[in-house]
Amino acid sequence: MGIDYAGIVGHEAAQLTAVARQGPLDAPVPSCPGWDLGRLTGHLGRVHRWATEAVTTGAEPDQSGLERPPKGPEVVPWFEAGFGPLVDALRAPRTGPGGWNFMGAPDPDGTFWARRQAIETSIHRWDGEDAVGGAADAAPLDAALASDGIDEHLFLWAPWSLSGKDGIDIGGSVHLHCTDVDGEWTFKTDDGVLLVDRGHVKGDAALRGPASSLLLVLWRRLRPGEGGTEVIGEGAVLDRWLALGA
Repeated sequence: MGIDYAGIVGHEAAQLTAVARQGPLDAPVPSCPGWDLGRLTGHLGRVHRWATEAVTTGAEPDQSGLERPPKGPEVVPWFEAGFGPLVDALRAPRTGPGGWNFMGAPDPDGTFWARRQAIETSIHRWDGEDAVGGAADAAPLDAALASDGIDEHLFLWAPWSLSGKDGIDIGGSVHLHCTDVDGEWTFKTDDGVLLVDRGHVKGDAALRGPASSLLLVLWRRLRPGEGGTEVIGEGAVLDRWLALGA
């Protein structure tokens, strides 16, 4: 049975709603410098509306026509009103390949947006909980989704993010190993190109730990060694990868 992306979007968005309602909305978000909880909530609410239009029309949304989040406490009900339509759109039967997506990624089964929104909503829910209670009190991401999110990060997000950039040589290879669910990857850069292999291949550096923590390290929410992760070998290679900001 596959991952219920739409169900995760709904669950995680409801959790963030509860966090935002409790507040305080002016709590700084450590992982998003310059943002507070209110801005984080408004950002994700706008992303949800953007994604809903992309899913339902199959075309690139006109962002100038999207609702802008209100200021102050009104952002909470505004956010809450936006994720239900996204869940409904993601649950609608797919009749073919997906339409437009911002990465220009192949989407033969029409799951790009469901996967991306489940990952983004989960990470921002973690951000919200981190803002009000600290990382130690933030609930981990769903393990199966997190493992899938690592795969998305390495095969889709990072190549898209780094495309056309110079100086991405990290000087070695990195092995990622989930300790709670299936998932192993080894990646390196070769002449400025990111190469990724699935499976058990020894790397110059290794990062082991729960899938949620590994994904949060890749997204620079946790540092290597935090969240039950363990760094083995040449940690500087991993540090150079993280410094690229992919």
